[in-house]
Amino acid sequence: MIRWTSLVVAILLTATAAWAEDPMQIAVVGYGRVPAGAAFSTEPADNSEITDHVDQSLRQALTDKGFQFSEDAGLVFSIMADTTGRTGSNFGAGPQNNAQVHITINTSQNEFIGGATQPANKIPHTFRITLALYERSTGHYVWRAEITDLRPDADPRDATGPMVAKLVEALDKSVGPAQ
Repeated sequence: MIRWTSLVVAILLTATAAWAEDPMQIAVVGYGRVPAGAAFSTEPADNSEITDHVDQSLRQALTDKGFQFSEDAGLVFSIMADTTGRTGSNFGAGPQNNAQVHITINTSQNEFIGGATQPANKIPHTFRITLALYERSTGHYVWRAEITDLRPDADPRDATGPMVAKLVEALDKSVGPAQ
């Protein structure tokens, strides 16, 4: 029953964002209730300036909602933030020695991106924040969410605040009674 309810909530939140002509798309899945006033710690997925900015914004938004932070808290937020289709950003590019090579071979004039055919070399610009809340002791997920700002001119630094606010608002809907 909880999984079915979680799926319905995720679909409704995603559909609501689309109907409102909002440039932000959000998807949320709740696997259980988050205790009111719970303590959290955070775990950035990488050591980038953009992820650090999201981490700080998340901590502030959750503190404003009455949650606490502790390095040994039982609930942990895994945080990932990334951009696509950008040639430049005011954030650090991250490590240059990661030895990853990405090769795309396309012999047509069009590319299939995100469910739609787009002219080649026109990768959509997006900024995405992904949060996963899990129990430290068991590793089980309690809540997951992803929000994407689809505006081509969105600056990640400026977009982070409103995006984190929407994520915290969605988390607030999964908060249960205090334990």
